[in-house]
Amino acid sequence: MQPDQEVTVLRREGRLEEAYSRGYELLQEYPEDTRLRNSIGWVLYEKIKNIVNLANQSQAAVSERQTKDIRQILGEYYRFNLSRPDLLFSRLLDQTLRFPKDLEFLPKFMKWAGMDSFRPEDFRTGRQNDRVFEPLVEKAARKIAKIVQNLTEDSDLQEFAILLIDKALLEAEVQKPEWLHYNKALLLKQLGRLEEAKALLLSFIQVKRNEFWAWRALGKVVESSDTSLALALYAKACLTCNDLNFGVGVFEDLSRLAAHQGEISLAKWAADQAFTARNQNQWKIPQSLRELLEADWYLQTKDIISAKEFLVNLAADAEKVIWVNCPRYSANFLGIFTTQSGKQMAKFGLLSNRCSQELASPARGLLNNLNLEIGEPVTVTVDETGEHRTVVLIEKRQSGIYFDQLDRIYGIVDHHHEAKAFIYLNPQKQFTLAYTDFPVIQTMKPGMSIEMICARHGDHINPYQVFAVPFRQTGNISLVVGVLRLHQNGFGFVGDAFVSPELASQFKDGQEVHLIVAKKLDRKKNQLGWKAIAIKS
Repeated sequence: MQPDQEVTVLRREGRLEEAYSRGYELLQEYPEDTRLRNSIGWVLYEKIKNIVNLANQSQAAVSERQTKDIRQILGEYYRFNLSRPDLLFSRLLDQTLRFPKDLEFLPKFMKWAGMDSFRPEDFRTGRQNDRVFEPLVEKAARKIAKIVQNLTEDSDLQEFAILLIDKALLEAEVQKPEWLHYNKALLLKQLGRLEEAKALLLSFIQVKRNEFWAWRALGKVVESSDTSLALALYAKACLTCNDLNFGVGVFEDLSRLAAHQGEISLAKWAADQAFTARNQNQWKIPQSLRELLEADWYLQTKDIISAKEFLVNLAADAEKVIWVNCPRYSANFLGIFTTQSGKQMAKFGLLSNRCSQELASPARGLLNNLNLEIGEPVTVTVDETGEHRTVVLIEKRQSGIYFDQLDRIYGIVDHHHEAKAFIYLNPQKQFTLAYTDFPVIQTMKPGMSIEMICARHGDHINPYQVFAVPFRQTGNISLVVGVLRLHQNGFGFVGDAFVSPELASQFKDGQEVHLIVAKKLDRKKNQLGWKAIAIKS
């Protein structure tokens, strides 16, 4: 029997200690036997597996001895210097990652092994029954990054952890990319690369604004430079956290910083939320939370009356920071409508290319606590990076009046028909106003001058207000004074302006008349000409 086979037989029979001892005895005789070292490597794997299983099954805290044993076993594997990638390394790493305590030495072991130690299978998800398991690369990247964040003096390991995260995001079937982005941002912060950390998180939040972890991470990134903004970001994280059990840490962050900022009632409420979640789940209460709960200010503070309202007001500045590089426009609020698919949209009018255009965007809570009226002046922040412009932030505008960003279009009432008024604007454009939409239009006779306050949606004009104005002449609307020349067929002319039989019948041939006329297309002659609309009183 070959040396490696002897060790393998003992291992498969469950006689690990014998396999371990015999393996090293044989290794003294055959120090260059690679297959023997590999067989002993599988014994090391089984030993780590047993330690991890015992630690996960035990109700007691992980012992220091178990941690030391794993470190020793990984050290032995290191000294064997076996070829990688291979199944043994993948299994060994997978078991080590299952250990319930963070192993400070694991990042150095992983850096020694290198990113080329992963097999193609390690980049793919695992499946068992209906469950899907994250790839080994993703699991390793997340764990290594988490541990390295506590090793603040080792920038080489921090850089390595970032590279491992990038490799996982680029090549693996990642199941929870948010946690990799979160850890990468915090590592960038530790390395002093604050702008990169902010840019990473801002780009993510701009797409997914309800991801609490991203708001929390951004708060951690800016906390050292802007505590007020960090407090707003933690408040936003709490508002977007749908599962207190999942985001319990952010409530502790909020409590700690709120206490530092003098927001004692909020600090007490947030500490209570964190404690309640941990207590209900029978989780350990960390020392940092105990210190908050035992602080003098906590014992002397009353409960906050309306926590959500307080958080909403506090979080207002959080939204602003993510759109700091987006343009802001003066606009008017034009209401809410629901699409056929049931999505609520907010509509605004703003000047674009010298005319007022409508811009509709998903409401998505944009109007929280604003209580806007139709036409009210606002300032909108617009994300223009995508295929469609999107309003992402709204603020009331103090300098301005209702509908001040909309166009005022002049026209005259041409005629009425079937509960509608037909408005003449120019030879190419007439506009129809329904009585049901604008009841005032029923009283406006043909020839009356009006202005419509409008915004354009593409080539379509949408009016929001209509009112009468004094008559004024334009290149297409005019006042004609002259002698009526009647034709035997009932129509007539004043100068070169055509007068329909309906109007001409009210006068005698040769009578002086005052007419409001508009330039219209004569379809028989296929040319523009003046046509009387109404008698000017």
